[in-house]
Amino acid sequence: MTQQEKRLIACTLFVFGVSGASSMLMGNLMPFLREEYAISYSQAGLLLSLPSWGNLASIFITGYLPTYIGRRKTVLLTSVWMCVAFAIVAFGIGGAALLPLSCLLIGISRGGNTNFSNTMMSTLPGEKSSVGYNLLHGAFAVGAVLSPIVLILCTKGSANGWRYMTMGIVALCVIQVLVYLKMALPQEKITGSIKSVDRSFLKSKSFWLGAAILFFYISAEYAIVNWLVTYFKDTGVLSAEVSQLMSSLLWVVIFAGRMLGAFTVGKISRKLLLLADGVGLLLFFLLVFFSRSQAPIFIGIMGVGLFMATIYTTALAIGTKSIKGNDLGVSTMIFIGSTGGIITPAVVGVVAEHAGIQMGMGVVVIVTVLLLATILLTLKVSDD
Repeated sequence: MTQQEKRLIACTLFVFGVSGASSMLMGNLMPFLREEYAISYSQAGLLLSLPSWGNLASIFITGYLPTYIGRRKTVLLTSVWMCVAFAIVAFGIGGAALLPLSCLLIGISRGGNTNFSNTMMSTLPGEKSSVGYNLLHGAFAVGAVLSPIVLILCTKGSANGWRYMTMGIVALCVIQVLVYLKMALPQEKITGSIKSVDRSFLKSKSFWLGAAILFFYISAEYAIVNWLVTYFKDTGVLSAEVSQLMSSLLWVVIFAGRMLGAFTVGKISRKLLLLADGVGLLLFFLLVFFSRSQAPIFIGIMGVGLFMATIYTTALAIGTKSIKGNDLGVSTMIFIGSTGGIITPAVVGVVAEHAGIQMGMGVVVIVTVLLLATILLTLKVSDD
């Protein structure tokens, strides 16, 4: 691996780690926001789905925008909104009225970060891209692990600790913007014409199979991550503090799983890995869903994290074989997957409002079944 590739990977891992720390925090903040602003389950579900709307719009736009203004200006244009979003939350600007805007901006920023980072890894040659994807999403997991832990520490003995935490996120996002300003990027063509963009990936079977897996995976991930803390807290199965720790436990295991995934690239068949992930995720989420004591919940969460870890990265590796370095191809694939992140958190909220949070999380069980079915279809028809 060349020094240029190493520097590119290092910078990309940092900015995506910041994205993990910031963009996945709203689920942990939601109990505080619900108490502060008297937000209902259905309203919370809407707020938790808004980042996905912003993410979706941003991914679509950033697939085309680099053609006109280049990758650096594109990612700077989107990443800066994470600073604005958390400033709104931290300082209570506009009260509950501006929370929807804040959630939307978080999604816009995450979409830009996601498309940029995955495109950077897709430029790496051969199996380096598969290793890069696992390291990249491992870095995202590190950020997602640390932010809930810091939130717990900040809220000990301080009613406004969650606000201090979000102020720290604002500072971290400013540093992220500075890295985008300085990092060296691969060469690109700025043609200023949509007609010049390569769309041949739309005829690729591997592209559509990867996108389908991403759709159901992101549906499950967003619902689990965003509702997990509220679910445990409101059912009374776990205390408020232990509920917050479950989010960090989940991301710790996801990180470990992605590092293991990077090590096993080329050693284990992608199909075999996907099958194990799909079956394992369903079984361990069922354990979490039906458990009423701490020990099986801990085991279930660890199993969920382990088998979630490499689904996204493996699906990306399968789907991006035909779109290496193609901003539109990467953005389209992630765009399709991200629609699931819009639908499922909102559906969980609506069902929870009318039938209780237990039934709301039952929606996630259905999604994990559909994910396994999609993986089985991929095993049957893919030539990977």
